[in-house]
Amino acid sequence: MMVPVGLSVGVCSHTGLMRGGNEDDYLLAMPPAGGSAFLVAIADGMGGVAGGAEASRTALRALAATMLDGSTQPDIDRRMLAGFRSANERVLEAAAAVHALRDMGTTLTALWLDPQGAVFGHIGDSRLYRLRGDECESLTTDHSVKQGKSLLTRCIGGGQLECVADDVRLEVVSGDRYVLCTDGVWNVVTPETFAEVAAARDAQETAELLVKRALDAGGPDNATVLVVDVIDPNLGATAALKQNGDVVQTGGAGDSPPVLADAIKVELPRHERPDARSLWPAPVSLRAPMWSWLLLAGAVALLLYSGLRWAGFDALTWLAG
Repeated sequence: MMVPVGLSVGVCSHTGLMRGGNEDDYLLAMPPAGGSAFLVAIADGMGGVAGGAEASRTALRALAATMLDGSTQPDIDRRMLAGFRSANERVLEAAAAVHALRDMGTTLTALWLDPQGAVFGHIGDSRLYRLRGDECESLTTDHSVKQGKSLLTRCIGGGQLECVADDVRLEVVSGDRYVLCTDGVWNVVTPETFAEVAAARDAQETAELLVKRALDAGGPDNATVLVVDVIDPNLGATAALKQNGDVVQTGGAGDSPPVLADAIKVELPRHERPDARSLWPAPVSLRAPMWSWLLLAGAVALLLYSGLRWAGFDALTWLAG
């Protein structure tokens, strides 16, 4: 995929050790017409494997369709909120169309970066962290309550007709790192470990190691991490190029938006986890162990034999005869 020259990205997703399928999904995209902008988003679906996966995928597609089309709403803040409303409408429509998906919903956390700064939208309990200097800060507020397990108070879909998403504008500086992750990561990785792992490595390695830490902690849920490093806050829009000894600025003129100086092609893992399988804990089998059934069969046979003996019938003598 193409990434603006001013950014470095990494991503990793895993089903976890206790789940039968991955309901998480993520998005990385540039506007199709070019321009110095980049959209990343993460979604954690709910409603069963089929429903959760469909909800997260549907929400991300609807968000992308709105955010990457600047012709309908040039203001990024309003476009972000419109994207969340569109995501909610599409998920509700899909849930109404298929009875088996009626309860589906998803969290949704999105970050838009351009030369003017950044805007993030958020609903649910996935999180957006910012690492700046020595500080690791969660920028989002969880829309959930703890009652044995986390229960969402706000989400995309889930029968909620109103979509009330948080929308915040950020100043971006060189060296910022943004980490988006689902609760399968932050809920089991301690804040100290999270900050330590997130700060010390490149974007792709950070994403993989944070997911591995979640698996080391038992992997009770799907775990997904998306990392964005800001190398140039202008995303290449004002990069100076030398032509015939002269310095040429590639930004836009007047009030026109800046034009992307360049973009680089990045190969991100398309499979669920890195190839180095030895790094990952062995998954817990979802099949019930056979020994319990063998014990049950033995107990039934013993009870049957004892009952027959009590009734005066010797099964062993009968079989021998």
